[in-house]
This record gives sequence, C-alpha cells and structure tokens, in this order.
Amino acid sequence: MIWLICALYFVGSIGALGITSTLALRHLRWPDLVLWVGIGYMIVVAFLLITHHTTLQITSGSWWAILSGALAISGLIALYVGLQHGSAAKVVTVSAAYPAMTVLLAALFLSEGLTVPHVLGVLFVVAGGVLIAAF
Repeated sequence: MIWLICALYFVGSIGALGITSTLALRHLRWPDLVLWVGIGYMIVVAFLLITHHTTLQITSGSWWAILSGALAISGLIALYVGLQHGSAAKVVTVSAAYPAMTVLLAALFLSEGLTVPHVLGVLFVVAGGVLIAAF
C-alpha cells in the first residue's frame, strides 16, 4: 500500500509542478528555477547526511545513481524550458508520456515482459499526448 500512496503523491506533485513552474516562469528564468530546486535538494541532502540516513560512497551502483541524477536534472531543465515556450497543458501532457518510454526501456534493459496490454497502453498514452498537443 505504501507504493500506491507514494505513486499518487508523485502524480499530484508532478501535476502541480507544471503549474507552479509556469507561475514562477512568469517572473523568473528557467536557470532561476534550477537554482531554487538545487537549494531544496541541498537541504534534503544535508538532512540525510546529518541524520545518517546516507553516506557518500562510490560502489558499482553509484554510476547508475549518477546517471539517474543527470537524467533528472536535464529532464527538469527541459521541462522548464518547454514551459517557458509552450502552454503548461501541452508541455506537461506530452511530458507525461514518459511511462511509455519506461515500458519500452524496461522490456529492453530489464527483461520485463512486453504484453499486449503494455503495447496498447503505450499506444493510448502516445495518442493522448498527440491529441492534446495538436488541439
């Protein structure tokens, strides 16, 4: 049940992110948003280090974590730039098609099954994004 609560929170927070970012971009530039998000991350990292929930260590999995961080940062910057140049409804809707990419990459790299419902779901996600972006 914890996974569902976390997933629903993610949906709500990422959905709200498109709105809060667009409102901020009315007064700031995308690098300013990256700065404030970075400050937020630094506060969380400081808390995790101080409370001994994590330590800085390099292991074989660290490179995947570093790549994950790079993807998260570059993806967020791309979202901010997109929001600066397009409507929130279109940018966030097209951006929300990322589960289709996850399904395909999971099949390729994690050997997760690609079933007919998965393929249909991917097609529906992509079609929904196209419909909203086109109109």
